[in-house]
Amino acid sequence: MAIMQAQTALTNAEAGLSGATTDAAMLAAYRAIQTAADNLVTALSTHGGSAADIATAARKSGNAKAMADDLAEKIADAEMKANMAMVATAAKLYAGIGATPLTGHAVTVDATSGVWSVDPADVAPANLALQALTADEDTTVPDNHGWEGSRHTASGDAVTGTYEAVIYSHPDDPTVTEGAAFNVAYTLTDGETGDVTSLTGHAPSRVASPSFDQSAGTKTFERGNNLRLSFSGSYQGVAGTYYCTPADANTNCSATVADMGFTLAGGTWTFKPTNPAMKLMDTSADDTEYASYGWWLHKSEDGDTYTASAFAVYRGTAPTVTIDTLRGSATYTGGAAGKYALRSSTGGTNDAGHFTADVTLEATFAAVHSITGTVDNFT
Repeated sequence: MAIMQAQTALTNAEAGLSGATTDAAMLAAYRAIQTAADNLVTALSTHGGSAADIATAARKSGNAKAMADDLAEKIADAEMKANMAMVATAAKLYAGIGATPLTGHAVTVDATSGVWSVDPADVAPANLALQALTADEDTTVPDNHGWEGSRHTASGDAVTGTYEAVIYSHPDDPTVTEGAAFNVAYTLTDGETGDVTSLTGHAPSRVASPSFDQSAGTKTFERGNNLRLSFSGSYQGVAGTYYCTPADANTNCSATVADMGFTLAGGTWTFKPTNPAMKLMDTSADDTEYASYGWWLHKSEDGDTYTASAFAVYRGTAPTVTIDTLRGSATYTGGAAGKYALRSSTGGTNDAGHFTADVTLEATFAAVHSITGTVDNFT
């Protein structure tokens, strides 16, 4: 019975190796095989097992030990290299954050386009130009207490070094409002509008059709033998049919992805509502006035010099009240975000990265301003 139990344990340990997908998991599996094989050797030796079976079990133990020892050395080397890399990163980021808050290191956002830029004044090499950033659509940044998270970067031949910014913004959600009946808001001839691109208040956000199904760029529609093309869809929330008459024999009608909708071109586009008395629905444009905060990091071209800064910025018309004129108190409960670096030259912790945290603050505005509260639950 003891031999059978030991053999079963070894079989199970060997089966566990097939499910190991990481070096750490494989190390644990080989150690388990080594232990199970050693136990089988003991059971066979104690209860009259054959010399051949004992030798087989011992060989499995030796093989497992050799594999485990090699993996352990590999893991140790990788950890040592990772620790050395973290020491270097922590040192560079520690210097990049600096002992005092940076000045002239801001993130800005264009009031119209919403494009984010880093203003890297004094970043080595000195006096770099304002650097526009590109949204990183492949990286998800979780919201922070209801503030939308996003990552933006800049790199390449035209960029000195590399830039990264994590931004938390709080724009208002678009709203949908009901308007007048379609045939009241628009003049219809034979049930159709004139060229929709010329209608009062026309915006790409009012255009929708299953035929316009691309997520970017332009989709063209060849005229073929049809002098007039038709597409089911909706305009300003009202269902109906689009018609496009190409501008000439060499031009195709087209729909191009635009802000919250599509730009129509290539001919004269009209729209015929299925129910002319249907009420119009309008979605408000993107919010252009909201606050944002976050951090950004610049790395020099050789990767040796880091500069990091926190920031807060307001898109749109910033409040004009200055802090010196405020009286009373105000509270903030929400999130914080930033970069951190822990650097030790005496064998202590070296670590670096970015964080989010919970914040509760109360500011008292008086002759001497003060602020109290907590920042905790760091992640």
